[in-house]
Amino acid sequence: MKAKIALLALLVFFLSGPGPAEAQMKENSFHFSVLGGVILPNNQSRLDNGPAILTGLGYNFSRNWGLELMGTFAPNVDNDGVAHFHNRKIWRSGEGDADVSMARLSAVYHLNLASENFVPYLSLGVGGQWVKRQAYADYNSTAGTAALGFKYFFNEVVALRVEASDTYGFRKRNFRTSNPETRGRLNAPVIAAGLTFQFGGSGACVDSDKDGVCDIYDKCPGTPAGYKVDADGCPITVSINLLINFDFDKAVIKPEYYSEVQKVADFLNSHPLSTTVVEGHTDDRGSEEYNERLSQRRADAVKESLLTRFNIDPSRVQAVGYGESRPIADNSTAAGRAENRRVVGVVSGQDIDK
Repeated sequence: MKAKIALLALLVFFLSGPGPAEAQMKENSFHFSVLGGVILPNNQSRLDNGPAILTGLGYNFSRNWGLELMGTFAPNVDNDGVAHFHNRKIWRSGEGDADVSMARLSAVYHLNLASENFVPYLSLGVGGQWVKRQAYADYNSTAGTAALGFKYFFNEVVALRVEASDTYGFRKRNFRTSNPETRGRLNAPVIAAGLTFQFGGSGACVDSDKDGVCDIYDKCPGTPAGYKVDADGCPITVSINLLINFDFDKAVIKPEYYSEVQKVADFLNSHPLSTTVVEGHTDDRGSEEYNERLSQRRADAVKESLLTRFNIDPSRVQAVGYGESRPIADNSTAAGRAENRRVVGVVSGQDIDK
């Protein structure tokens, strides 16, 4: 009981490590895998499907390429049919189980995808098959191997591993019980799932734009130097608000609002990737057509101030007039109408690591 509790605690420790943001294949790393699955021998072998245990030890030369030694053991697989075998010069018949052992040495290639923790892979290699049978003669053969699967990293140490593999024996033997002269090979696919543990190594991070996020994970490549970025490598957006009120039927910026324009200009100059949309509004006195033109003049006045007084690039400022269509206060009162005669805007840009 104590051993089970210790094993569970160890597993929780591994899975509670650094999250997927740090999960990745690492170069010069070792990995150990334990999987459980089912073996699916071909009909010629006269073996039924049965449970299998897989253990593997590998080394990753790079984030993509690795080498792995994998062993498979399927005990007590049913050996169907009546077996004819030669024992002390006498042909005997019988039925029984078989123990199937296989090993493969494979080159493994891991694919690069946008996901930082989902890593598909494929492998090719050579190996051996050893089948010890109660009623048949034993079967041993060299074999070719192939596998296709994926690893899903919970953190930088532990990954779920799922794969389908096949081991194809090169040697022919008598398998069919009704005719000892019939010869065939053992073809033994295996479907399995389990855990892979990665130790040591380095992430081999290539960071072309020097923002601290590896290219393989960077969703915003080419970020200018000095900008703060999030976990995806994208600049962090910050913003300020612009609010200027106008006198009735006027589109002239009053002196008390010069500081608002100055604040916006300073932000735009400090954040070269930032832009703004300046929105003009009116109260409901006058016709809709006139108010729409008036609101556009108000928005244009703020834009013109940014362009002429502070040399802001025109492509970074957009002015739009909405007339009386978007009130924020009650137009039936003087105070409410004063609030509605306004220019507003949200200026968005990227935070800089000063």
